[in-house]
Amino acid sequence: MSKPDATNHNPTPTYLRDLLDQADVSQRQAAHLLGVSDRMMRYYLADEGSDQHRKAPYVVQFAIECLAKENNDGQS
Repeated sequence: MSKPDATNHNPTPTYLRDLLDQADVSQRQAAHLLGVSDRMMRYYLADEGSDQHRKAPYVVQFAIECLAKENNDGQS
């Protein structure tokens, strides 16, 4: 597992949605696994131009990256 590095912060909804696809988890499942509300996850994934969009903290991005890596490693 890689180490956290906040210089790699990329909170764009497109990147986070791609990670969720790689992890093969729904937004709701990811929210539950990460301990955030479904609503907050929707805010993180809302289009950047939307009033509802909130920038995901790096720790959320890193946790989703870990889920994606775990899923990809399991498919090898």
